[in-house]
Formats: sequence, C-alpha cells, structure tokens
Amino acid sequence: MADPSPASRRAKVAGAAVAAVLVALFAWQTFETVSSRPKIVRELERSPIERFGIDRAADPRLPAPAIDLAALDGSRFSLAAARGQVVFVNFWATWCPPCRDEMPSMVALGQGLAARYPGQFKMVAVTVDEKLAEVREYFAAPPFAGPPAGLTVAHDADSSVTRAYYAQARGFVPDIKFPETYIVDKTGRLVAYVVGPRDWSDPAARAFLEALIRS
Repeated sequence: MADPSPASRRAKVAGAAVAAVLVALFAWQTFETVSSRPKIVRELERSPIERFGIDRAADPRLPAPAIDLAALDGSRFSLAAARGQVVFVNFWATWCPPCRDEMPSMVALGQGLAARYPGQFKMVAVTVDEKLAEVREYFAAPPFAGPPAGLTVAHDADSSVTRAYYAQARGFVPDIKFPETYIVDKTGRLVAYVVGPRDWSDPAARAFLEALIRS
C-alpha cells in the first residue's frame, strides 16, 4: 500500500489538533461544572430559614437584656412583663431608609401572628430617633395613617438597650447599624437575630416564629 501524500498527512495532523482542542475544551467545561456543583448543591440544601438570614444568638441560653422604655402611646414597655410570649424586637430609626422600607411587611407579619396566637406573640419597634415627634410623623403618613395596631413603638433615647442587644447576640460589641431584629423566646432568652432589612412576608419568617410560639 502506497504512503499517503503530503497533503493528506497535513490534513490528518490538522484534524488531530482540532480534536485535541475540542477534548481539552470539553474537559475544562466538565471540570468547571463539577467544581462549581457543590456550592450550588449547598445553596439548594440550605433551609428556607437559613436563606432568609436568621442567625443563632452567640449563647441562646442567656436571658435577653432588659427592656423598660417609654412607648409612643405614653405607656412603658417592659420585656419582663411580656414573659410567656415570643417577642420580636426591631431596632430602627425614621432616618434609616431600609428601616422604613421593611416596616410595612414587618407590621403585617406581627398583626397576623398576634391575631392567630392571641397573647402569645408581641412585636416591638425600638426607635433611636432623638424625638418621638419624628416617629409620630412617620406613622401618620401612608401607608399607616396612624400608629399600627398590634405594634408597640418604644424609645431608646440613649441607645443603651440597642447596644446591649447587638453585643449579646454576637458575643462582642459591633458597629451599630440599622435595622436589626432580635427574637426573644417565651422563657425570656435571646435566641436569634437578623441583620439588615427583610421582606417579612417571606413564609420562612412566619414559619420560624410560629415554631417558637408553638414550642
């Protein structure tokens, strides 16, 4: 059998080179897919509560810091008096846009839980505004047209309660930023917290709180 011509040999070499490049590209794409898969799988396997962003307090066995503050309606709010209820404590200010943005969905969640579990759930919005007049103005405007039913608005004038909660949840004193939310269980322990604003209509938030209420 005669040897192939030079042109034929060149064609075979070129074909082999193209095939090698295609194999290499396929192998690289396969490696990229396989190497990224665990991260994707871990994200999918995270529970809805984890994806929502509820963090466990540094030591959930500890009692929550005391709260005894003046409220918007002229009364006082005491955490001790709420023992036996799950208490949702949100730290915020009217000058904080993310705080204002999350407030409507937060209020709706609180009203829904209070209606379904009478006497077992309490929502408190602790403001660090300098003056309560600013808070009254905020709630007088849409979408509220007045202080929301079922929401206790308390005033932490010197931010001392705010600092106590931020520090206990983490085990150290962080930079104070708003908003943040803290969950106190029925026995008065600080069990969880949420950093930053949330859409509180997310079913994961309600499921987490209902589990605490029923426990």
